[in-house]
Amino acid sequence: MKGTRWKKVLMECASDIHRELKISLTTIPRPEKWVFLVGCYNSGTTLLSKILGTHPQIDALPVEGQYLTDQFPSDHEIGLSRMWTQREDLYRLTEKDTGPDANRIKREWGMRLSGARQIILEKTPANAARTRWLQENFENAHFVGIVRNGYASSEGIVRKARPIHSKDGWTIRQAAHQWARSNEILISDSNHLSNFIWSKYEDLTESPEKEISRILEFLGITDSKSIDVSSNWSVHERNQKIKNMNDASIRRLSSEQIEAINETAGKMLEYFNYHLLSPDKTGRNEGNKGE
Repeated sequence: MKGTRWKKVLMECASDIHRELKISLTTIPRPEKWVFLVGCYNSGTTLLSKILGTHPQIDALPVEGQYLTDQFPSDHEIGLSRMWTQREDLYRLTEKDTGPDANRIKREWGMRLSGARQIILEKTPANAARTRWLQENFENAHFVGIVRNGYASSEGIVRKARPIHSKDGWTIRQAAHQWARSNEILISDSNHLSNFIWSKYEDLTESPEKEISRILEFLGITDSKSIDVSSNWSVHERNQKIKNMNDASIRRLSSEQIEAINETAGKMLEYFNYHLLSPDKTGRNEGNKGE
């Protein structure tokens, strides 16, 4: 019938009904631990999630949990690619909030899990804003917060993000604010979490066996030999062995961008013992590591 959308509407309705049926038939997962990997975008969350997900005791979601539920806003769908701090009000949750349906989220995630392992791993960078809510609603929640050199992380956000409503992309100052604010909230909220540890991207890439073993121990897993850290790992557009990519990112920054990062995120860089770079680019490689 011309001028109508009956076919499309009926197909959408059928798809929604099929999804609701699958959700209702999915048993709510009840693992020994829920593990949430959190941190700013471009901080190594994907790499760490892929590595941990190869352990036989860990059942990792195949993609970020935000894409598998209708209870959390998806940054890409609302035009905030890698930039949730622009609408912190949509993301910030604590134990006092009752908005999202936790049981529905568990069922939605459960549809994508094997159900045979006692530890479930989820990673969504924006969950840095809602760790306290997750602890309240997910039994025996454990959190691994990963941080990376803010210069490299900010550069990656600007280079990779594809915001819908910003033709020229995010500015380096916006990216630096995203990095600083995300970590600021994690620092504050970690004081309310029963099970939380920090991990540094630089430690992960320079001593992967040691860092993975430390994280597994935190999760109550003593067998770290089941993970072959010498393998190639597919992360975004790359497939390679674990490698610190900070230098390559920092070299892309202009003097003006370095100055903007210093002004926006300098205090947070110093908090994590990252050396502040001079805008004239001298000593740039010194910003690669934290002490």
